[in-house]
Amino acid sequence: MAPALFVPWPQPLAVGMVLGVAVAAVLPPTVAALLGVVSLLVGLARQLSTRAAWASSFDPSRPALLLGFLTPLLLGVGAGLARLAQYELAPDPVAGLHGQQLTWVGVSDGSVLTTSSPVRARLVLMAPRGGWPDGAAPTGRMRVEGVAELAAAKRNPGGFDHRAHLRRRGVAGQLFVQGFQVQPRLPARQRVQRGVTAGLSPAGGALMSAMTLGLRDDLAEVRDLFGAAGMAHLLALSGLHVGVLLLAIERLLAGVPRWRTPLLALTTVAFVGLVGTSPSVVRSATMALAALASRAFGAGRVQPWTALALAALVGLLHAPQMLFDLSFQLSYLAVAGMLLFLPPWLDRLGVGPAAPAGAPGGASALTAEPELAVLTAAAWRRGRQLARHTVLSGLAVSTAAQLPALPLVLGTFGVLPVLSPLVNVVAVPLAGLLVPLGFMAGMLGLVAEPLARAVNLLTAPLVEALIALAALGARLPLIAWGQVSWLGHACWAAFVLAACAWAWRPGRLKQTLCVALVAGGVAWAAPAPHTPPDVWFLDVGQGDAVLIRLGGGDGVLIDGGGSPFSDYDVGQRVVLPALRALGVTRLALMVATHPDTDHVEGLLPVLERMRVGLLLTGPPDPAAPLDARLRELAAQRGTPVHEARRGERVHLPGGHATLEVLNPAAAAAGTANERSVGLVLRHRGAARALFLGDLGLPTEPYLAVPPVDVLMVPHHGSRSSTGEGLLSAAAPTWAVISVGRNQYGHPAPDVVERLEAAGITVLTTQSYGAVRYDLARPHLPPVGVVSPADHVRRP
Repeated sequence: MAPALFVPWPQPLAVGMVLGVAVAAVLPPTVAALLGVVSLLVGLARQLSTRAAWASSFDPSRPALLLGFLTPLLLGVGAGLARLAQYELAPDPVAGLHGQQLTWVGVSDGSVLTTSSPVRARLVLMAPRGGWPDGAAPTGRMRVEGVAELAAAKRNPGGFDHRAHLRRRGVAGQLFVQGFQVQPRLPARQRVQRGVTAGLSPAGGALMSAMTLGLRDDLAEVRDLFGAAGMAHLLALSGLHVGVLLLAIERLLAGVPRWRTPLLALTTVAFVGLVGTSPSVVRSATMALAALASRAFGAGRVQPWTALALAALVGLLHAPQMLFDLSFQLSYLAVAGMLLFLPPWLDRLGVGPAAPAGAPGGASALTAEPELAVLTAAAWRRGRQLARHTVLSGLAVSTAAQLPALPLVLGTFGVLPVLSPLVNVVAVPLAGLLVPLGFMAGMLGLVAEPLARAVNLLTAPLVEALIALAALGARLPLIAWGQVSWLGHACWAAFVLAACAWAWRPGRLKQTLCVALVAGGVAWAAPAPHTPPDVWFLDVGQGDAVLIRLGGGDGVLIDGGGSPFSDYDVGQRVVLPALRALGVTRLALMVATHPDTDHVEGLLPVLERMRVGLLLTGPPDPAAPLDARLRELAAQRGTPVHEARRGERVHLPGGHATLEVLNPAAAAAGTANERSVGLVLRHRGAARALFLGDLGLPTEPYLAVPPVDVLMVPHHGSRSSTGEGLLSAAAPTWAVISVGRNQYGHPAPDVVERLEAAGITVLTTQSYGAVRYDLARPHLPPVGVVSPADHVRRP
């Protein structure tokens, strides 16, 4: 009888699960649920019939194939369809309560309130006015007076879908706290955190909390440094952290081999219970438990692909929605990249398991030398071997882990640190030392904080060295990138598979180059989702920021938003990601209409990080500190500054667009608002859009306003602007109001009524998110990033 074909079931099950979840995402939940049940029933019937056929025919080749691949694949598809449908059909526990001021009772972990009244739900705690008394949300049983709201969906190109991010983690929304009472209680993770951070600097403590416990709320600028240096993976709990922890514990248990495996398994489960079930933690813990179980039952070493498939299966059965989460995708792609590329690369570099232990020539060639010389030469050679092995293997590991996920990194973060593999050669071993030290300090801190401080005497210089390395890496060259379409991901996947084939069989160089050229050509020729020229009215909350794209990577930025009385960096968090996502690599012109915070503050980080050909401003304002900072930064960056005057015209790159200056006059007077730079955008000779900053009724009659297609309503729709004379002269078809949550009553109801009475279609960034107007097809209406139905009210 022919031997049966063996296919490890976790692999086709995991592949089927991924396919099922992906298909369910594009189907109505009820249809996905029905298909899932049918697939499971057919798979079970196939399994039973295949076993009967195998037992009666004595020809296992075809039944073995069905049993070994098709049947588990079908079962996996059914499970994926059913599980995601179950997730999608789950009711929102806070439905009907949004926007209502209620009393919420529950338990806080310092970030999320798990409520028991008025409904059972999980809500992110948003600080009350003036912030939390101790600088952070309290932990323990809380009674909160507040308003629950959905978090914001993606509202700008390159923006973050906070609503989907929270929902995938079982969080129903945000709770805007207006008052609270608390019975303090410190959860286990926070008690361990006290020891982890004892005696460390705020930045060092935040970094160690992230690396050991997954607490990332206090990272602030450390997150930006690590992201720019290509070291962001060190901030997320992953296989590195679990592996280092288990390796350290295994060394400690070397004297008790009988109890080593069960204690390691117990430690793994306890670690997951302590830090939570993030995708990377579930993956690494499942793979570790699979290896421990295989060793305990005498099955030998578990196959890496089987362990990875088992982890994916467990992770998706637990939380199928996480397939669409960036953390899940990066975690599994990184491991897959290492499994695909590391064996042939390390073998070819001579640093793999098959590499000889000694250098060429070996110690036998030194036997005639004096003993001291032999020892010295051998030590030097081993040192060189160790350094070479560390550098080459570190480069290989970092490159292999990042290669499959490269489009995800580029499309999400907008930049690629080209030298990050070199930085990680030092960063990863350093992090490997810090993780066990952090856990040791955390455990000792449960006993006595002075013991944790003693351990952190060693931790402190190492963690500061890691932060300094991130700061150095953040200054190294970066490649800016825009959004990556599904076709771009597919082309890159084809290239990665071809490169993998070449790595294992070097003779396939021609085929690999052919695939690379075809994939690159297809990706380059494919049109972008939004092609320039166009105008983007970005959603920066209560502020203004307009991007005019001209093609070829050039853009014009008019204002950059800002956050008065807040430390939220709109330029860094909203404007820069939008520029990168839209493929803008340089600004031919930056305009500061006037030096109010909600217009100018966001320009500062953009000017720091991007090439700007010219800064156009109004007259200097000695009373505005931001005006002086902007001019000083422009001087430091070598960006010329020009003060706009009425009647001037700026010709933009490409030769098809100009900006005409309507304001200020040569002898400008009045408030800063009335001295705002007013501009008309002309494209191919036709006036298309009008931008007036915060100009008001006193100045509007003096402007030579031509008829335009789109009016950016001045001063966020304040009742002191947008008079009937302006509307009569401009005669726009559409009006865009850039507005966010505010206490000023913007937009004023009478202004909106005036616009609508004139037959003008009104779009607000608060309702539509960023709004795009296509200059190539000016007859089409502007389109928002989000539907008005997704508008999120704020208390």
